[in-house]
This record gives sequence, C-alpha cells and structure tokens, in this order.
Amino acid sequence: MIRLLNGYEINYTEDFDKFFQNLLEAIIFESKQSSIRKKKEEGDTRSGRDIFLQEIMDNCIYVTHQLFTLYQDNEKLTKFIVTGFIFNSIMMSLPGYSQVIKIPDNDGADTVH
Repeated sequence: MIRLLNGYEINYTEDFDKFFQNLLEAIIFESKQSSIRKKKEEGDTRSGRDIFLQEIMDNCIYVTHQLFTLYQDNEKLTKFIVTGFIFNSIMMSLPGYSQVIKIPDNDGADTVH
C-alpha cells in the first residue's frame, strides 16, 4: 500500500497497470484537492497552478520515500514497481516522439508502435 501526504491510500494490485493508473489518478486528484484547500484556508499567495504542481511534487517525493522503505522489505516488488513506472512513463511519452520511432508496416505505411 502507498499512502499520500493527506493519508489517502492506494493498494497494490497484481495488475501493475491498474495499480499505476490508480496511483496517478490519486496523486492528481488528491493534490488538486489539497491545493484548493491551501489556497482557500491558508491564503497562499501563489497561483493555484503553482500550488497544485507543488502538491504533485510533494506527493511524488513522499511516494518515492515509501518505495525506498519498501525496498528494504521487498526488493523484488520495488524493482518491479520502479520498472513499471519507467515503462508506463515511456509509453505515455511515445506520441511526442512519433517522428523518431516510425516503423514501416508490411504495407509500407508508417505506424507509431
């Protein structure tokens, strides 16, 4: 289980893609809620965007710290999770690299894989 700064918990699942999606959604949604609360309650003078991005970064640091702690108990799971993070990040970035990775299909058309 991974916990965010506000206490929200994301459970590990056997399906890494589902776990990764749940983690991303939780970080984005919970960070947005925290940024709204901070802007209203604490009167933060930064822009809402800046507060939101700071919340995302703080949650990412917090999650990373938990992964390093998990590594001490379950090295194999931690390596799997980190590998999955890198793989999924690359998959989400591929459209931005379409000119670099075009591979001709059998019929001669270029398809981004």
